[in-house]
Amino acid sequence: MPVRAEKFYTVRVPAEVFEAKDIYVYFVEVLKLALDKTNTNNLPVRIVPDPFNASQDRTLRQVREGSTDVTWAVASEEREREHLAVYFPLARGLLGYRVFLVHPDDQQRFGTITPAQLKQSLSVQGIGWPDTDIMRFNGYRVEEAPMTMMFKLIESKMADYFPRSVMEVEYELASRPSYQLVIEPHLAFYYPSPMYFFVNKQNRSLAKRIKRGLDLALADGSLIALYNKQPFAQSANKMLRGRQIISLQSPILSPQSKQMLIRYQNYLLKH
Repeated sequence: MPVRAEKFYTVRVPAEVFEAKDIYVYFVEVLKLALDKTNTNNLPVRIVPDPFNASQDRTLRQVREGSTDVTWAVASEEREREHLAVYFPLARGLLGYRVFLVHPDDQQRFGTITPAQLKQSLSVQGIGWPDTDIMRFNGYRVEEAPMTMMFKLIESKMADYFPRSVMEVEYELASRPSYQLVIEPHLAFYYPSPMYFFVNKQNRSLAKRIKRGLDLALADGSLIALYNKQPFAQSANKMLRGRQIISLQSPILSPQSKQMLIRYQNYLLKH
């Protein structure tokens, strides 16, 4: 539960992520904006990052254990059962737009690939990722692999493509300059993959405060203004322009997430 210090309202969040620092900073700024919008006790909000980096699953566990107050993660029914999800699309649905990392030799082939050929091509996903279930549900071939291997599978041509979020793909390439990988320029998948804030189940007051603050920031335009100035948002919009977007159905959305998609349909991005 957040610590009410003498002069601050302190909220503990995960450690800073170096690979996509701009995205991390954005989620922290969104959280602070929501808390500032609902500041009724005149205590300045202070966001304190964890001193140790951790995986998304680990930070969620820290929320359950109470050592972290708020984290952000992709929605799933399991995560929504085990935590209080703040049902608001933090990234405007951008995480669901997936371009393909391919070997440079394969760019031309993907430019003329048929829908049937794409389904027969082998994609790669992380072990246990919800994306695997979505792709298989829609008839695509998927090889699951550890994160340390996925990029190597494409470079070695043991798999054909690696769908990556337009939010993150440029950061991932920049941090792996030695890999022979490129962003395929013609195609992209889209499937609902909302990113939420998650809070400990015992802290309903914090979850309600964040939700109310996000709605207030959306209503007064400050949230959209914050999003529009993000480099990753501008880059993603440019990357998606002119692409063929292949829409996939998601079999893993909770009823609450389906309702959220309807409620915030005007805020979600459409390409």
